[in-house]
Amino acid sequence: RSSDLEGWQSDQFTGTGEFALNFGNYNVKITLPSDFVVGATGVCQNYLTTLSAAQRLRWQKAQSASEPVEIVTLEEAKANEAKEKAKTMKTWVYKAENVRDFAWTASRKFIWDAMAVNNEEGKKVMCMSYYAKEAYPIYRRYSTKAVAHTLKTYSKYSIPYPYPTAISVEAQNGMEYPMICFNPGRAEEDGTYSEGAKNAALTVIFHEVGHNYFPMIINSDERQWAWFDEGINTFMQYLAEQEWDNNYD
Repeated sequence: RSSDLEGWQSDQFTGTGEFALNFGNYNVKITLPSDFVVGATGVCQNYLTTLSAAQRLRWQKAQSASEPVEIVTLEEAKANEAKEKAKTMKTWVYKAENVRDFAWTASRKFIWDAMAVNNEEGKKVMCMSYYAKEAYPIYRRYSTKAVAHTLKTYSKYSIPYPYPTAISVEAQNGMEYPMICFNPGRAEEDGTYSEGAKNAALTVIFHEVGHNYFPMIINSDERQWAWFDEGINTFMQYLAEQEWDNNYD
C-alpha cells in the first residue's frame, strides 16, 4: 500500500487494521455460474443481461420506492437454491469511481432488496441488502432501512454521502468496504428472533455502513490511527442508534 504522506509501505493486513489505499477507479468483470446473484462496490453496468425481465421491472420500481422492493424474491431464491446448479456462465460488470478498494459478494441463495434515498445534495443513493432465507425475518424488515438510516444520520452530523450505492450483505461477522459491508442477522430455525438478535444486527449494520465515512471517504489509515477510524465511527453509530429508537438498548 502507499500514501502521499508516507509513500510505499509493506504493513500486512492483521484483521483489526485495514489497508489504507489511494483512491482509484474500478472497472470489474465477474464471471460466475449463471444462477449466482452478485452485489459489489459501485454500479452494475449490465442488469439488462444479468436480470430477468421481471427483476428488471422490480429494479425500476425500486428507483423511486420509499419501502424496500425485492429484486430477487424469497420464492426465487428458494427455487434457485433447490434446483440443479447451473452449467452456463454469466458476467456481471461493475464500475466504481473514486474509491480506495473494491469488494463483491455472490451466492445462489441471495434474496436482494433495494430502495432509493436522496442525499443532502439531491443525488440518489440505492440502499440495498443481499441475504439468505435464514436471515429473511430480520433482514427483509430492517436491513435496507437501517442502511438508509445510517446514511441519513451520518450525513447530518458529518458530510453528504458521495457514492451511488450502499449495501448490507448478511454474513457471519461484520466487515466493511466502500459501498458494501457484511453483517450478521440470522433468525432462529422457526423464523422467530429476539429483540437482542434484532438489535445486534442493527448495531452492526449501522457500524459497518458507517465505515463508508470513516475510513472509506475520509481515507484514514487504521493501522496508524485506529482511534480515528473505530473511535469516531463508534461515536456516530451510537447517534444512529439513538435516532433509530431513543430507547435503544
